[in-house]
Amino acid sequence: MTRGDKRLALGSIFILIGVLFLLDNLRILPVEIPFYFFTWQMILVLIGLYHLLSGNTKGGFFFIALGLIFWLPEYFDVRFRDYWPVILIALGIGFLIDKKRS
Repeated sequence: MTRGDKRLALGSIFILIGVLFLLDNLRILPVEIPFYFFTWQMILVLIGLYHLLSGNTKGGFFFIALGLIFWLPEYFDVRFRDYWPVILIALGIGFLIDKKRS
């Protein structure tokens, strides 16, 4: 994917998200979109998906994980302080996988 294609894709994604936010705020959408699609955590997940699609797997997984870490406690009985060691485990796995590629 060339730099111009990435800019086109990212610009299109931002326009689409902006249009959805605007239509939802003006109550024009014919269907009700669940609230959890319109959160800053979901924007992090979308940025991660963009990185994955453009070939940056590390950045993609990082943003997706970060978005999910902040999103899960709002909808499930999950406390960050109980599961923060998972971040250390994921970092360790990331270093091991990166070492195997070298």
